[in-house]
Amino acid sequence: MKSFRKSLAVWAVIALLAVLASLPACAPQPTQAPPPTEAPATAAPVPTSTPAPAKEEQITLTIWWWGEQEAPGAQTWLEETIAEYEKLHPNIKIQHVLQTTDGLIPAFKAAADAKQGPDIQYFWGGVWTLEDAWAGSLVPLSDYWPQDEINHLISNEERMYDGKLWGMAWYLSGNSIAYNKALLAKVGIDTENPFTTWDEFLTVCQKLKDAGITPLAGGVKDGWFGGWLWQLLEHQALDSADELKAASIGEYKFTDPKFADWWKRLQELRDKGYWNPDITSLDYQQGQDLWVQGQAAMIFGNDTFYKGWMDLIGEENFGVAKIPVWGKGKLAGGYVVTAQGLGITSWSPHKQEAADFLLFMHTPDRLNAWYKHTGVFPADDRFDPNQITSPIMRKIFGWIVEKPNPNLENFAPSMLDEQANFVGVQRLLAGEIDAEQAAQLSEEVIQKWRSQNPDAVEHFKKWLGK
Repeated sequence: MKSFRKSLAVWAVIALLAVLASLPACAPQPTQAPPPTEAPATAAPVPTSTPAPAKEEQITLTIWWWGEQEAPGAQTWLEETIAEYEKLHPNIKIQHVLQTTDGLIPAFKAAADAKQGPDIQYFWGGVWTLEDAWAGSLVPLSDYWPQDEINHLISNEERMYDGKLWGMAWYLSGNSIAYNKALLAKVGIDTENPFTTWDEFLTVCQKLKDAGITPLAGGVKDGWFGGWLWQLLEHQALDSADELKAASIGEYKFTDPKFADWWKRLQELRDKGYWNPDITSLDYQQGQDLWVQGQAAMIFGNDTFYKGWMDLIGEENFGVAKIPVWGKGKLAGGYVVTAQGLGITSWSPHKQEAADFLLFMHTPDRLNAWYKHTGVFPADDRFDPNQITSPIMRKIFGWIVEKPNPNLENFAPSMLDEQANFVGVQRLLAGEIDAEQAAQLSEEVIQKWRSQNPDAVEHFKKWLGK
């Protein structure tokens, strides 16, 4: 994320130094040996034929991670997993540092520049992992894991590059529309099957608005929700994520209908007044809070939050639907899902030990415990789905199995996401630009990315198989 890295470089280094200062030393400190004592004259000679066993090397692994923010219970699970692993491996100590959403990426960039920090780092999928692999900050997990273990990982293909696997899928994160059944029922909407197509979705929105109910909640002040909206609406026009890679290297234009028409759908929602009026002044978490508080009927949601939301509003009031279909691409009608993950840093002195701990995270007991603590699906086919008791979550798991779709944010240059999707959504919803101008912004940003990052363009070509 070139521009993002530069703009945050100063505070990123400060954040890194603060984190590093808070960590205990990675190697055990030597203790002073007691002064030697002279053996009595009658002491038996010390046998020399069988040397004393060597003391096992003491190792400290450091993990910088994110995830408690979207999968509450993750920290409890991680601390439990670390404690169990340390019992099995007394010579290994594992310390973990939970990062903030805004600090996760810049702190790691600063760590990479200094070649010190974590042994294991949290990464979102696709390009959010591979950009750091291309920069030399990661080693391939496939150099340390057997293939039969890799085969169990779900939604991990987005971490594949040049025949290597550059990270481990940890848990799944999918997107759909969550809705408040009580509010939809007030306007006579079928709360079990409210909509499938885009036109049906607009009808529901209009009925809610006519009744004085805000149809959709959101917050785009910090940009992240803009990326969600882009990938959830845009993917329907595509046949595969490879088309997005191809557009990134110049084989399509982002003003072509295939890549521009989703902006018209977003403008439609704006022009009809279906969003909360303060969407541009709220961040994505505040937009979610608005929905949880019952101040809007629907939200483009993330299923990692759903267990907590159901606990707050009652599962009887919680409904979920796929993103309404407007596009004609092969991806239309599928369920967008990705795997959040972890990778091993290139400067870690204990790469195999780090890989072994990641492997322990994927043992069946730990997989099932993850779901018990978080209500979020682990990214491993050894997870026992019989644990899923919630009808809502069973429905979502069925969508994942039936037709999983890629999350496009993982297949686009991060500059495009930040400077076109984040900024474009903010400006469009603020009424500063229209759909055509937003598409033109995307094309300008991708051209700038290509001119400023020729090495990254070559990586994208290789990733695409060119």
